[in-house]
Amino acid sequence: MDERIWKNTSIVLGVVCALLIGVAGALLVVGHKSGPSAAASESPSAEVAAGTATSLVTAGTGASVSHKPTAAPTPTPGKPSPATITFTGLGLDSSTGNARTFTFTSNGAGPATFSVTKISSGGTVKMCASVDKSAFQCQVGVAGKLPNFPKGLADPTPNEWVVTLIGYRTSAPTVDVTFTWPTSSPKVTLTNGRFQGTGASDGLNGFSATFKPRSTGSVNVQATWTLVSAKASMTLLDATVTPSVTVDSREYDGVTYINPAFTANVDPTKTYLVKLKNMSADSQHPNLTAQIAFP
Repeated sequence: MDERIWKNTSIVLGVVCALLIGVAGALLVVGHKSGPSAAASESPSAEVAAGTATSLVTAGTGASVSHKPTAAPTPTPGKPSPATITFTGLGLDSSTGNARTFTFTSNGAGPATFSVTKISSGGTVKMCASVDKSAFQCQVGVAGKLPNFPKGLADPTPNEWVVTLIGYRTSAPTVDVTFTWPTSSPKVTLTNGRFQGTGASDGLNGFSATFKPRSTGSVNVQATWTLVSAKASMTLLDATVTPSVTVDSREYDGVTYINPAFTANVDPTKTYLVKLKNMSADSQHPNLTAQIAFP
């Protein structure tokens, strides 16, 4: 073969190889840039569930952009402030019975307190408290030396508080107990209460609770009991004056729970007393669960 032809052929082949190498390199660069984006679109972590918000964070900067689905506006809760409620003349079981148990949730920073302010003459009380399922801390007190826990400290995030009361050993006294905690929507639940009827002492027949609302709104009381149908009486009184004046009173005949729930408007300038009683004859020692919510 002519030497010039061989040289020309070699030159052409060299140009073609260079072109092929250049195209392959370009394809590799394009593939490298598009790969992570495609993978992210297929990754389960990139999916947004209905009704949720996803936050994309830029590494090293802390900057974030939130993408939220369209949703109906929800009311903004009020600023948490201390709420107080006192249960008066509450009858307790001895240590062989059931502890009266109170549960409430704080949703703001500040002190949370639970204090026995009165014990019937000769009575002895054991009070225990727990927050967020921690171990219960207990104190025993008698009239003149009441169990009064140091102030608990609520976090800005919600904390669940549980307080139990029971007579110590053979004692079965009546007590007054007060709860104060920071919350935007006060609600306290009583479990293992008694609803024994007209033959029992007042302390073992429902409850009496005093509260002062922080704003205009409605008190809401729900209650249910075991074993029997009963004639229940729910009364709301204005306790700002002496004697107290009835604001609202309702009866529920032949029922095992309050239906519908008791609601009534309340005024933040006043103090109220709410009472639930079993107007039927005492029988079978019904167990009571009740919830009180107020503004």
